[in-house]
Amino acid sequence: MALLQFRNFSILILVIFPAIFFLSAGLSAQPKIDSLTTQFQQTESDSLKVVTQIQLSRQIHREAHNEEEELQYAQGAVQKALQLNDTLLYALALDNLGLLFRYHQNYDESLPLHTKAYNLVKDKDINPLNKMIFANNAGVAGRYNHNYDTAVSYYMEALKIAERENDLKNIAIASNGIGNALTSIPGRADQALDYFERSLEAEKERNNSLGVAMNYLSIGDYYIDKSNFTKAREYLNELLEINREREDQYGLAITNEFLGKSYLVEGRNLNRAKEFFTISLEGFQQIGDRQKQAEILSSLGDIEQKQGRPISAEEYYQNSLDLASGLNLHGLLMQNYLRMAHLKEETGEPAEALSYYKQGKAYEDSIKLSEQNVEIAALVRKYDLEKKENRIELLQKDRALQEARLDTQEQLLEERRILMLLMGIGLLLILIIFFLQYRNAQTKKKTNARILKEEKEKMKAIYERNLARAEILVTRLQINPHFLFNSLNAITYLIQTKENEKAMKYLVVFSRYTRMVLETSQKHIIPLSEEIKLTRYYLTLEENRFEKDFTYEIKVEESAVKGISIPPLLLQPFIENAIWHGLLPSKRDKKQLLINIIPNEKEITIIIDDNGVGRKNAGRKTTSGKKHKSMGMQIIQERISLYNKSYSGKITYEIIDKKDENCKPEGTRVVLTLQRIEGKKPDDNFNKFEALPSEAEIS
Repeated sequence: MALLQFRNFSILILVIFPAIFFLSAGLSAQPKIDSLTTQFQQTESDSLKVVTQIQLSRQIHREAHNEEEELQYAQGAVQKALQLNDTLLYALALDNLGLLFRYHQNYDESLPLHTKAYNLVKDKDINPLNKMIFANNAGVAGRYNHNYDTAVSYYMEALKIAERENDLKNIAIASNGIGNALTSIPGRADQALDYFERSLEAEKERNNSLGVAMNYLSIGDYYIDKSNFTKAREYLNELLEINREREDQYGLAITNEFLGKSYLVEGRNLNRAKEFFTISLEGFQQIGDRQKQAEILSSLGDIEQKQGRPISAEEYYQNSLDLASGLNLHGLLMQNYLRMAHLKEETGEPAEALSYYKQGKAYEDSIKLSEQNVEIAALVRKYDLEKKENRIELLQKDRALQEARLDTQEQLLEERRILMLLMGIGLLLILIIFFLQYRNAQTKKKTNARILKEEKEKMKAIYERNLARAEILVTRLQINPHFLFNSLNAITYLIQTKENEKAMKYLVVFSRYTRMVLETSQKHIIPLSEEIKLTRYYLTLEENRFEKDFTYEIKVEESAVKGISIPPLLLQPFIENAIWHGLLPSKRDKKQLLINIIPNEKEITIIIDDNGVGRKNAGRKTTSGKKHKSMGMQIIQERISLYNKSYSGKITYEIIDKKDENCKPEGTRVVLTLQRIEGKKPDDNFNKFEALPSEAEIS
């Protein structure tokens, strides 16, 4: 009880929780629900109450199997920890609740709890073991929920921490999890084998028979997918002996399942496959694992269909569908519906076949494995790159130490001076941006308040136009910070790499750009010549930041655009999309961007043309598998809409996907059309808000 005297109760938690999270059901002590309940009721410490609630929920799950009661204690722990404002305690409670949901196969509810637990502590100075546990649990929940990109992301986080700590256990867990997630994505099986073998090596080093068994299963499944059935059964038969020695009922059930799978995929002895699947199904029924039951029922349906028994096959598929639907298993639902469609097609029932096919494709769209594959590939590449960079960094440090070359005091002072200058500029920009956003927000608030008080339609129209103009300013400010901070990072990098001359040249252009941005930030329209100048500054910065990976050209007759005005920073989002999503991903030797400005009497046409990868190949994906929507394009659409409401001259644009003679993407073209503003000149008065009526006029 002496530990309870610590003022920071998190220290106590770090001592207690390893025992909570690593004891399995088979290793539990004698039932102690009553003693824990008494402890919970009598303790006066709020933190200890949370710990006891977590222990109670886990003990009830292991001994009493009362789902409602265990979840009640687990949810109570979450609520209490949140009230205490203890980040680690709150994360532990969330992770515990996620585990219980996972044990009951509620993966949709489990995943966000594990991810939140990890994100709460990832940047905190706490025991790395807790971070690894939360990240690995998030990976498991993501994999079971078919969110394979999310699973790989969190497994990678756990693996990086485990490698830093040289934690063999968590290296093995994370590596096996990554391998299992990769096997579910088409074309990534070979990469998965590397992670399985790494996990197996770690488990053998720590003499963990259960871990060795898990990796034997994973490697056996890999060889099934590679149609090397002899090799697969060597691993699976060895695994069968290990599980018999361990008297592991779950291990025996899943090993029999994969032995059945090997014969089913091979297709030479389907009766043998059915024998193994039947044994496995009985084992999972005894355990109560509904997900595995659903998977095996689907496999038994496959056997019946292959053996020409469609009625029996349909019965198996339907039983699998019933279980999968209750568990919300999208991948298995998709699989069963598509197989039912195939079955109905073979039995001459086209209408039912079409119905099942549509349902299957609907679930297929919800999973989006191909999109997840892109995200996972990026995660794996990032991880491999970080490892390479770390090795290079270590070599460079060793060489620097051997050569014993130190920077001079003058160089250090120069770097510090430039860094302080950059920090000052950055701080000033942040303050200016927030001030402008606050001022414009206040303008909107006051304008809205006055609109509510006015009864005359003429006055309401004035207020609405002013509000639209204020919103134009706000949306424009939303574009600027992203680019500004990237530019500051680029300058900082040049300084850190001793390229001070480049840094100063870049800083000069950057300063001119930011000055123009700030000068035009309160203007609704500016001369086209100034917009062209802003665009040239922007392209110069991007071209240098990416080491001239692309070239650009602006075609315009300066005399022809005299007197023409457009909204400021209108072109930058389109150009930014062309560079980032068109040119940079392209593998062309010559990446080109052409901007052609064509004025006439009634309108101005601006063509932004690139030879990049095209929109079809440039779509970014999020970790949830959904296509990312560009915030820059969303903001520019809002700006154009607001501008068109406020001014007589309208702005329209069209995005054209360019294709070669073989209909393959060869870039994107944006055509902007700006009507000249009739009866208005681009003077200072036009950039001001309309005057509001006086109080006397209102009355």
